[in-house]
Amino acid sequence: MAAAHVSPTVALTAPGRRLFPVVTRVAGAKGVALTFDDGPDRSTSVFLETLSDAKVTATFFVTGEQVARHRTVLDETIAAGHEIGVHGYTHRHHLLMTPGQVADELERARATVEDATGQSVTLFRPPHGIFSLASWFAVGRCGWRRVLWSRWGKDWSANATRESILERVGYPMAGDIVLLHDSDRYASLGSWRNTAAAVPEIIARAQEQGLPLATVGSLLSHT
Repeated sequence: MAAAHVSPTVALTAPGRRLFPVVTRVAGAKGVALTFDDGPDRSTSVFLETLSDAKVTATFFVTGEQVARHRTVLDETIAAGHEIGVHGYTHRHHLLMTPGQVADELERARATVEDATGQSVTLFRPPHGIFSLASWFAVGRCGWRRVLWSRWGKDWSANATRESILERVGYPMAGDIVLLHDSDRYASLGSWRNTAAAVPEIIARAQEQGLPLATVGSLLSHT
């Protein structure tokens, strides 16, 4: 079943965004960040090849259970110079979990991802793009930056096509964070194929505007 993601522009009201700020775009950045959720998966290798051909890097927000299933793919992702962020251990909606369950989920995710990568993680994106109050504070205690997005393709949907993804993403601007998915583990079966078909054009659109593709961490460190 496709995940019910929510645009960050509507997930919180304006006062809520002031009280609970998240990174949706990086003001002052000179490039664009491509981000991929829900992997690693067998399909991730297709995206790695496309990114390698274009000589660009991206940020992959991974789930712990996927890391456990596809450790070799994660190794390939890191070896290619891409950034790894945490997307939870499972893909459970935080609003459906108790504070204790949230804390256990994040700690298990941290342990799994850091053990696999051999390095500390600094970025977190919640499943479905929504924090609960408990997960908001738990992520802060972990010392992670809370990252959502400014553009997305809704590529997880059963109705998505290459063309619909490109229409939704549009032409990225400097500082944009683009949300895509390299796995259909929590989405419509085979949906990653439409995303893979759209990625080369998304990269080309950014580069045509003189905007380099970079990781979220790289954009944040240069502002």
